Amino acid sequence: SDAPTGRVAIGFPTSTSRMVAAPLLERLGQSYPGIQLELVEASSGELAAQVASDQLAIAITMNARTDARVRIEPILEEELFVVVAPAGRLPRKLEVEAMAALPLLLPTHPNSVRVITERLLSERHLDFHLVAETSAVEILILAVERGMGATVLPSAAFSLAQQHGRVVGLPLAGRPLVRELSLSLSVSASRSPAVLCVRDTLLKVIEDEVKTGRWLGVRLFSDARQPARKKA
Repeated sequence: SDAPTGRVAIGFPTSTSRMVAAPLLERLGQSYPGIQLELVEASSGELAAQVASDQLAIAITMNARTDARVRIEPILEEELFVVVAPAGRLPRKLEVEAMAALPLLLPTHPNSVRVITERLLSERHLDFHLVAETSAVEILILAVERGMGATVLPSAAFSLAQQHGRVVGLPLAGRPLVRELSLSLSVSASRSPAVLCVRDTLLKVIEDEVKTGRWLGVRLFSDARQPARKKA
């Protein structure tokens, strides 16, 4: 249909929702006013499970695993940064050993940032001091701003705080610390024209946020931006 209608439930990790949720709502309202969007924030693992069980039609997930009930489309690779309080002399890049020496505040397991960070430190045989853990991004940023330690986040999570001078994001020296973002689409829900319109609009929003420079530290996978085609 040229004017699809219906309710579509879509899920985002908190950091990603900060970057794309509002533009998605705005663009859908302009192009497809008959679609009612329900937005859900949760961890990547929870979102993947909800798509597989048809509680969500679509979700952005991290390092997605194969599931027969879900169509997984890689979207982009996202760099992770060490987020610290502003200081007079900060390096352009931070050595992994220097990061491990800082008191760290990290997302709670099984958050992908936590898993990737601990894997890197383990590979380097580096111990670290965990001050606290929380799934609330804003608490991590507030704690860093108050000088309680450093955290690890993608730019989408802290870009606004950095613009306001509250924190600074430093890339790691050497090989970047990255995670892969995918669009997880329920196989059964993909038959809906409304769901496919939301999927295509979301990918266009993501592409625009990256190309305009608002979403930093990411590399798009070109094949993820092709419009979906409904099977006959």
